[in-house]
Amino acid sequence: MKMCLTIFYATFLLVSASTFAHASEGDVDAVLAPAECLFKAMQQKDYVKIWAGLSEQSRETIAGDTWKALKASPGNYTEALVAEDFAQGGVLARSYWDAYLQHFDPAMVLEDSRWEMGPAKGDRAQIVITYKKAEKPATLHMVREAGMWKVGLTESFWSRK
Repeated sequence: MKMCLTIFYATFLLVSASTFAHASEGDVDAVLAPAECLFKAMQQKDYVKIWAGLSEQSRETIAGDTWKALKASPGNYTEALVAEDFAQGGVLARSYWDAYLQHFDPAMVLEDSRWEMGPAKGDRAQIVITYKKAEKPATLHMVREAGMWKVGLTESFWSRK
């Protein structure tokens, strides 16, 4: 009887693990693909696609920080107009992302790094990215918004204020 229960549990665990692995592959791809898409958009300097791939919090932070920087200079920008410019890939978006990409090479992430799925729970997930020359990996925070995974760029890399 003990032997039968052991075989039953072992079989149950193998079948469950196999089913879970297959079910989660799609989930893993659903998280990884939007992150890869964002870094490819950066490589191609597709400003509209970059903006669309960011989480709401990242978009608010970037638009807010940009607007604060513009407030001191003459002009009629509002935070909403700044966000609209970013969404349309306008002059502010081009200036911002061109400056950003002078200091960050997306090829490092796409071609020279190892990606691993980190913890995922509900509408939050993490991707662990290890650059080949890095001592420690970076953690990319992902957020599911309106059913789509978005990159939490500021949530991942901006220092806490």
